[in-house]
Amino acid sequence: MALKFATNLERVELTRGQVLQETGDAVDWVWFPENALICIASESVEGESVSGGMIGRNGTFGAFEACGSRLSYARALVQIDGNAWRIRDHHYRDLFVQSSNLRVAIHKHIEALLVEARQLVACTAIHRVEHRMCRFLLDASARSHQGSHLTLTQEELANALGVQRSTIAVASSALQRSGLIRSRRGSIDILDFSRLEAAACSCRRTIAFAQQEILMTSERVCEA
Repeated sequence: MALKFATNLERVELTRGQVLQETGDAVDWVWFPENALICIASESVEGESVSGGMIGRNGTFGAFEACGSRLSYARALVQIDGNAWRIRDHHYRDLFVQSSNLRVAIHKHIEALLVEARQLVACTAIHRVEHRMCRFLLDASARSHQGSHLTLTQEELANALGVQRSTIAVASSALQRSGLIRSRRGSIDILDFSRLEAAACSCRRTIAFAQQEILMTSERVCEA
């Protein structure tokens, strides 16, 4: 089974700003980022959009949709360039049906995403922007494996955190004065990971603990 899965995988290079999926499109590929970062944006009928999460290493996009409606209800675009693996949707469905291990892994992944989504709703309501920005930068670094240099603009950060660009500018200036980051045009450098971790909102630790519990559980996943 592992050999068959690997045979159908294709390694591709993703470039920043590349759109992998538009809202309403059929899901033709299932994506597994290696060191790229994919932003999932939810859109309103008026055309407004806001980031609904980011997927990096150890994540996947399209895995759930490919076995469900086979349609994308979000826009997926590359936020940080890098490499990814992809597999055709029909090959993925075949393997999903055949492999209980794959079904368990995807079930746990979806549960972990739900935990994160619910926690971030609370995070948006109760935590200050500076603390949320610290969490986001740490997550972006960890999930893309890009280290301390992140190719993120203030506009992208504003979209990801659901605030005005001017709000990000103020928060960025405060973090720079504290010596935690250095913001340049189109990029941000993390200068002190440990202090940035200490300044991040508690949601980062809450989500990490819950997701670790989910991934480590030995309980059987319910299957129809």
